[in-house]
Amino acid sequence: MNKLLILLIALATLLLASCASNPFSSYKSTSDQRLEKIYAGDPKSAMSAKETPDILYNMEYGMLLRLDQQYPPSNIYFGRAQQVMDIWANSWLSTTSGELSLAATSMLLNDNANAYQPRGYEKSFLATYYALNFVDLNSFDNARVEIKKMYELEQATQNYNQVLYNQTKIESEKQSHDRAANYLHQQILQKYDFSDINSSKVLALKNSYQNAFSHYLAGFVFEALNEPSLSRPGYMKAGQLSPTNSLIQKSIDNLDNGMHPKPSTSDLLLVEEVGHAPQIESQQVTIFLNMNFIDPKKNCVNTINIFFPKLIPDQNNDAIYSYQLDDQQLTPVPMADVNLMAARALKDETPHLIARNIAAALRNVTAAQLSCSSSNDQLGMILNIGAAITGILLDKADERILTLLPSKININRLNLPYGQHTVTVRVNGQTYTQQITLNQPYQILAFRIMGNQVFFNTQQSMVTK
Repeated sequence: MNKLLILLIALATLLLASCASNPFSSYKSTSDQRLEKIYAGDPKSAMSAKETPDILYNMEYGMLLRLDQQYPPSNIYFGRAQQVMDIWANSWLSTTSGELSLAATSMLLNDNANAYQPRGYEKSFLATYYALNFVDLNSFDNARVEIKKMYELEQATQNYNQVLYNQTKIESEKQSHDRAANYLHQQILQKYDFSDINSSKVLALKNSYQNAFSHYLAGFVFEALNEPSLSRPGYMKAGQLSPTNSLIQKSIDNLDNGMHPKPSTSDLLLVEEVGHAPQIESQQVTIFLNMNFIDPKKNCVNTINIFFPKLIPDQNNDAIYSYQLDDQQLTPVPMADVNLMAARALKDETPHLIARNIAAALRNVTAAQLSCSSSNDQLGMILNIGAAITGILLDKADERILTLLPSKININRLNLPYGQHTVTVRVNGQTYTQQITLNQPYQILAFRIMGNQVFFNTQQSMVTK
């Protein structure tokens, strides 16, 4: 019997270690290594190319290739991620009965062992950056397709979130009638760290999956395609998401007044992307419990480790950077804060995270109670060790997150004559200059500031020097 128990524990350990998404690994450690290489100005070495169904890898690698202005291969990886996303979106677009990814049967597994489910804002930004790639390839028609997909993803996410909310209410009602689960819930609430997801700015967001920049880009793309009836809703939604933004209102007014770029001038959208999206670090807090109220005959004091994801924001780049366009000094207008969106997404996930902790605690406490009640000291010791090993292996928050998104997105928009123009960005005493050629009525120039590096994204028709 003892040998069998030891064998089962060892087998469980090996099975977990062999999972495609190894629960022993730290995604934060992986992303730290990637970011260090990007900060050193060597994004090509940050990740290696591979074919995999892992949606997070495909999104991350697509973003990395975009940093290096490799738009066609970037689109290959975005396309692989989008195929998975399309299947998910189709199951939720016009229904509230799609397949839930957070099934009750997964509660006892390490979340890292499950296929990654992108958060709502990550889904929207995939379509956004896919569209930006197509704009940089001068394919506004394909960008239009991705904008449409973004709208579909947002509707699907809204339906999905509603089902999760309803499911949480049902599970909370069941839990309230379970003495042990209710007790654990109260203990966890006292220790769970809500500080980074309950700020006034986080609570002010309408949701975690829509942002003003993506919808402003939609308005800009449709305007460039001369579709004002589709452009206006994009700008309007951007205005709803950022109601004090005067640049958005000006774009709506110009559209309503039928204003277009004058001949031989370009309407230039400048997109400043700052830093990287927050990382997640799994943190644990030990709680001492006396669960003998379940069986008053057994006076067992247990300890459980509650685990929660802690957001680690970018500390290197957290500012709005002014820059120079020819002789003009420009200060961009804030349009999206991914830090806040990530925090809001985490807040929305909190009921699941707490339920996950309760399920893990009940599993570990049950095993510990068995060891405490065993009349066989050796067997009790084995059960106790097994419970401890199980907790160490399984009780860890999922650290996966799309870190290569920017932390903030700011914009400017100007009408400039055709010809060459120079953009100068200064970061921590270093100067980066990009010369561009404007030769189309509507163009976009994006650049990403990471550490002391500036990565420019220019359209194909532009001349880079």
